[in-house]
Amino acid sequence: MKIWNIFFAVILFYGCSNSNSGKLIISFESQPTLKKEHELISNLDGTISKRNLFKHLTNQNWIETFLIKRNAFGPMRVFIQKKEPKYVWKEKFYLDSKLSKFSYSGEHPNLLHLNMPIEFVEQWVLAEGKFQLILEDNNLKMTSAAFINSEGWSIILDNNFKINLGTDLSDQTYQNLFLALKYIFEKNLTPRIIDLRYKNGAALNYGK
Repeated sequence: MKIWNIFFAVILFYGCSNSNSGKLIISFESQPTLKKEHELISNLDGTISKRNLFKHLTNQNWIETFLIKRNAFGPMRVFIQKKEPKYVWKEKFYLDSKLSKFSYSGEHPNLLHLNMPIEFVEQWVLAEGKFQLILEDNNLKMTSAAFINSEGWSIILDNNFKINLGTDLSDQTYQNLFLALKYIFEKNLTPRIIDLRYKNGAALNYGK
C-alpha cells in the first residue's frame, strides 16, 4: 500500500460553489517544481471537469502515479506522485531513474544533459558513476555527455573543458583518463581538450 507523505496541497473549486462537495484538493508528494505541475493546477480550476479528470491525469507523462478519492458529501481529493528528473535528454525530454521520458521545460538547470541516441543511454548510465567519481576527486563537474558515431563518447565540463573518451567506456578508458588528469594537474597545464582516442596515450589540445 502506498503511503503518501504530503508536502504540498492546493484547494480548488469547481463552478461557483464553496461547499465541500464543490472542492477539489490536489496533493503532491513533493513541492511542485515543474511547469507542467503548475499548468495542471491552473487547468483543474474549472477547465477540466471531474468526469474527465482520470483521463486527463492518465495522459500526463510526468506523473508517476495518482489516486483519486471521491466523496459524495466532501471534497474530492487527488494525490499525485511525479516522476523525478535525473537527466535532460537532447534538450527535449527529462529522463527519470527508470529512463522514462517526459516533457522538458527548462527547469533543473544543474541536471546532466545527455546528447546521444536513446539506445545508448543505458550504456552511459552503467558507466557514469566511475567517471563522475574521478572528476569529483579532481574538483571537476560534468555538465553533459554525448555519443556521436563518427567520434564516440565525449563529456563536457562546466568550464567548457572537453574530454573525448573514444568508442568505449571500458576500465582502460577510465585508467587513461585518471593518468591524463594526474599529469595535467602535476604539470599545472590548462588544455581545452583531452583526447583519449589513442592507443599510446592522450593528446592535449590547448585551443584558443
